[in-house]
Amino acid sequence: MKLVITLSLLLISLEVQCYQLPGHNDDQASQGDKTLLEQPHLSSEEQRQDSSSYLKIGPSNSDFAFAFYRNIASGTGSRNIFFSPISISAAFALLTLGAKSETQSQIHKGLAFNLSVTEENEIHKGFRHLIHALHRPDNKAQVKMGNALFIEQSLKFLPKFLEDVKTFYEAEGFLTNFTIPRAAKRQINDYVQNKTQGKIAHALEDLDPSTILVLVNYIFFKAYWQHPFDTHMIREKDFIVDANTTVKASLMYRKGYYKYLHDEDLSCWVVEIPYKGDATSFFILPDEGKLEHVEGALVKESLSKWIASFKTDNIRLFIPKFSISASYDVKDLLQKMGVQDVFNDAADLSGITGERDLMVSKAIHKTVLDVNESGTEAAAVTTIEFMFRSAPFQPVLTISFNRPFLIIILDKATWSILFLGKIINPTVQ
Repeated sequence: MKLVITLSLLLISLEVQCYQLPGHNDDQASQGDKTLLEQPHLSSEEQRQDSSSYLKIGPSNSDFAFAFYRNIASGTGSRNIFFSPISISAAFALLTLGAKSETQSQIHKGLAFNLSVTEENEIHKGFRHLIHALHRPDNKAQVKMGNALFIEQSLKFLPKFLEDVKTFYEAEGFLTNFTIPRAAKRQINDYVQNKTQGKIAHALEDLDPSTILVLVNYIFFKAYWQHPFDTHMIREKDFIVDANTTVKASLMYRKGYYKYLHDEDLSCWVVEIPYKGDATSFFILPDEGKLEHVEGALVKESLSKWIASFKTDNIRLFIPKFSISASYDVKDLLQKMGVQDVFNDAADLSGITGERDLMVSKAIHKTVLDVNESGTEAAAVTTIEFMFRSAPFQPVLTISFNRPFLIIILDKATWSILFLGKIINPTVQ
């Protein structure tokens, strides 16, 4: 039997609405790390071609997001769900640069890519331009996505693989001594902690002694609500987890103009709650008893239908203030979706080293989600709204997210699903 050396994939996501302390720099690598890959820069002409590239991979990324969500939901029971589909897609798309034959085909199919529709090179160009589009410096919603390779010092890569991961995915590379697992783990955890501004301190709990490569993909998102919730209006109210469980949750309240609708086909309310900048969120409240129906029927076309059908009106809105974290075994979940070979002795990752001696041993996805009224600074903002003095009294619709709901967070410039989740119990972290 051939000797198979293992590599790990670590996927980190963070979504937070809070005030960013001034002067904190999250772009520096951990002290002592040696960067092996210089970062490329897009020319002006390449930047003008951005949209045509990342729009080609958008439908597949959305299909994967909802398929992966249903895969998680089928095995989580009554637990909260929150993950970043774009983080998982980007990491495994990067991996296909080194995958061959059936191994590569399974990953493409698992990520919902059809090579007869989107050529392989277009997939990688799409992610390259998507990363640049997400990093728009003028965007008031801070979005940062990146990749890093932590490489055993003795490992020899094919030059083409290193060049491609640098060119298409802007991956950073760091020499790592995996023969000292504690030091290697600290190096990787310090990097992730730095990139997530301290929110994820223990990305890796342990390292297999035979690990020689760790691929990290992280995505960090921080934004203010476009219309902040009033801190003084937060109230402890009942949140109905299920027929037998009710908990006290901190519900934020705001009366104002929002885009919303009731989807008769899916049996749910949808409210768009925008952020400042090029990001927005859809809060989806299934009708009573219809949660599983919504989960099973939700597809990318639903988003297009909502955007085209939204109406804007003055409503009373209640949503919980909460913090949750989650961790997923992506290896197990993708195997259920048909991605098998890359995780066993059949793996063909010969595009990385030139030899069929690598397989993926672990693929872990960790997330943190904080939803609050808007953060320290924004909470001090006073908002004054006006209406016509002679307007006749009309009943105001109240939409209260006081039972399990779904949340989708999108980047509006690329219409990429950054995060997708379900809140069953906002009091459970």
